[in-house]
Amino acid sequence: MRFTRVVVIGLVLVLSCVLGTVDLRAQSASPTISPELRAQLEASIQRGVAYLMKNQKPDGSWEDYPGITALAATAILKQPGNASRKPSPEVRKALTYLVRMAKPDGGIYDKDNQNYNTAVAMMALLASGNPEYKPLIAKAQNYIIGIQRGNGDGIEPSDKTYGGIGYNGQQRPDLPNLQYALEALKASGLPENSPAWQRALKFIQRTQNRTESNDQSYSLNDGGFAYSAGLGWQNTGLNSYGSMTYAGILSYSYANVKKGDPRVEAAANWIREHYTLDENPGVGQKTVYYYYMVFAKALQAYGEPIIVDAKKRQHNWREDLGKKLLQLQHPEGYWVNTEPAEWQDKPVLVTSFVIIAVEHLLQ
Repeated sequence: MRFTRVVVIGLVLVLSCVLGTVDLRAQSASPTISPELRAQLEASIQRGVAYLMKNQKPDGSWEDYPGITALAATAILKQPGNASRKPSPEVRKALTYLVRMAKPDGGIYDKDNQNYNTAVAMMALLASGNPEYKPLIAKAQNYIIGIQRGNGDGIEPSDKTYGGIGYNGQQRPDLPNLQYALEALKASGLPENSPAWQRALKFIQRTQNRTESNDQSYSLNDGGFAYSAGLGWQNTGLNSYGSMTYAGILSYSYANVKKGDPRVEAAANWIREHYTLDENPGVGQKTVYYYYMVFAKALQAYGEPIIVDAKKRQHNWREDLGKKLLQLQHPEGYWVNTEPAEWQDKPVLVTSFVIIAVEHLLQ
């Protein structure tokens, strides 16, 4: 009997090694969201998509702007339940519009905000799954790498802006632009050994208020993230705030720095201290819908379904965010911010942010 028991245990251990830890993870798996809330969110997203479809311009764009067009197209393509990702006629028109925006230098933009527009356009083209866009995506990838500070422009690693990217490329780099760029580079398959990742890490670290990894004298030490390296934004100064801290965790994830790294854990501790969905902590309602989007993306990447805050309260962040977004939807199907900063008075942009956020929380 004892021999048989040993053999059985041994077989279980062998099978565990062969099959990995998936079953063990499933047993300890964390709560996700209730079937009722999932159904409500999927219906809510359908109303949001219907609103987007209704407000598309005849030329295939939304708001006559490539970045907003790309976000709306991505939101529709990745909406829950759209497993085939087959573009609708409306989305095909939007993708055609984006292709028309492609420039000889590889960027995908109209007149300004070259990095932002190129990065989100890449995500839309990738979401379509159409192999015909591969050459265009490859050129866009090279374009983004080319506008990163420190890539052949004479900017040395000692410069606080080294590795960053701004709206118009190398002008005034900031963390949101870098986050969008890194997402597009990651999704388009940039190899992990590319020097672009190491350059980006320099800038990411210099936007984090952590003196152990930020080599600049301006750094605070609460573990959160500011808008840029030594550059404040809209009276935030160098202080950490919500959307930037989630964007920082997300940027680390794209740059292959994962959960458990001291830099990531310092940011996670800031989140535990400031967990809320009532505002973008540190700036109130400003850019709160961008906050919701990076909140969902970052926490999905971080891999903890329950966040224990500083008061030891447990938060199922997927349930929390899902319920919050349901409360904020207008009867016509859209979402919009009461604070207009960063174009968040545009329902198409904000609705796209929300659909993308829900796509991540439902995974």
